[in-house]
Amino acid sequence: MSLQNLPDLKTDKETFNTVNLIDILWLEKGTNKVVSAFEVERSTSIYSGILRLSDLSFSFPEEQRNLFLVIPDSREKDVVFQLKRPVIKNSRLTMHYILFSELLEHCDALCKLGDDHTIMKKIAKTID
Repeated sequence: MSLQNLPDLKTDKETFNTVNLIDILWLEKGTNKVVSAFEVERSTSIYSGILRLSDLSFSFPEEQRNLFLVIPDSREKDVVFQLKRPVIKNSRLTMHYILFSELLEHCDALCKLGDDHTIMKKIAKTID
């Protein structure tokens, strides 16, 4: 289910090193294509997680992917604030967030019923 090392993403070293810092990368089966990325922000800076996800998206603009922040419920206001910042809002990136409580509540069902990475959108939120 997981790889020991991140496969070659056909990018420069700096971008590869940044992408390698993302907590979870979901690769399309049998390829090196990142289809979803997750930053778990329990106590670290939410903005740094947003920047890493943005770097991934802008480094491979031809590829569509789902970007998620996974956060404690108590940090939801901070995530909403950061996602409403003009630099993020005007980038036209769609970034989702998942609350720990939602992930915990639905974990078994997601594993049982999910066929691919899009199942995570069922519990994810976005800002308007």
